[in-house]
Amino acid sequence: MQRQTALKTYWTSVLLQRPQDLAAFKAALSVSPVLLPFNASSPSIRTLYSASSFPPPLACFPNLTSEIQQQINSVETGIFGLQPIANTTSKFDTPCYQDRPVYGVLDVLRLRLPFLDPQTGTAKQAVVLTRDANPRVVLSNGLKFSTLPGSAPTITSSQLDARQYGTLSLFDHVILQYLTSMPDVNTASALVSFVLGAATNSSIPPDKSSPLFRSLQSIPFLEVAVFGDVGPPDLTSTIASFTTSSDSLFFGSADGTALRNWTIETVSGPVVWTENATSPLVVRDNSLGNTAISQTWSVISIAISNNIPGIGLSNITTTLQGTQNFSP
Repeated sequence: MQRQTALKTYWTSVLLQRPQDLAAFKAALSVSPVLLPFNASSPSIRTLYSASSFPPPLACFPNLTSEIQQQINSVETGIFGLQPIANTTSKFDTPCYQDRPVYGVLDVLRLRLPFLDPQTGTAKQAVVLTRDANPRVVLSNGLKFSTLPGSAPTITSSQLDARQYGTLSLFDHVILQYLTSMPDVNTASALVSFVLGAATNSSIPPDKSSPLFRSLQSIPFLEVAVFGDVGPPDLTSTIASFTTSSDSLFFGSADGTALRNWTIETVSGPVVWTENATSPLVVRDNSLGNTAISQTWSVISIAISNNIPGIGLSNITTTLQGTQNFSP
């Protein structure tokens, strides 16, 4: 109750928002897409599409460093009450999946990818969770584990405080921390306006001419932990960049083919292809049949397989723009 009162006070006295809009903001925030990132270019990840649960929980990854294990245990034992891990296996530990959370982000800004493009070493693919799975989501402010595996994260004291975690139906305290952690009040106000507008008008990222777009790098993430198996019925789609983090083509590649086939045939949803995290237009790929997308895919795949020079992202986007496959 105390945090709820504090949020209301901050909303009206600092952000100068109408009291009646707070409920709408919370409702809009609670239905923001939940993105669970994974590296679709990883050979070991690619073998897991046939598993009953995907993507795998971080605690079940093979070859975790002792430092990352320690950081996982600090949160999963201290906050979630789980048993500590001592993962020394060389392959994914599938029996542990059901007991461990999968980490991701709440896509408040309606980004096309789980992370902003300048964030190096992060995944450029993610699955999108159905809203029916939202009751299994635990929410907190700031990134900890959703960018892993990689270098060990820095866990702050507040991230080891169970009072800083919430659910999508009980999260006033998380919202307050989220809004107050922004660099200035103007940024927080711009985000509020965007979220309220996205709930009624649009689901595209902030416009590149907006003050909010210029502040994207300074806006914190809301990280999610999803408990229980995450199977195909819990997913609506996947999102993916046309290119990899090294700027090679993912669209048309063998790794891209595996992701595309699994999404369309097993998840029964589209792959949403994008040039970058803030693209206003994307390509929704929901058929393996004889479509313009599939025809383009075949051409690009042949070019990749035969190392044909001069074939790049512009060839894909120009073709799919010509066939009117891009949409908001």
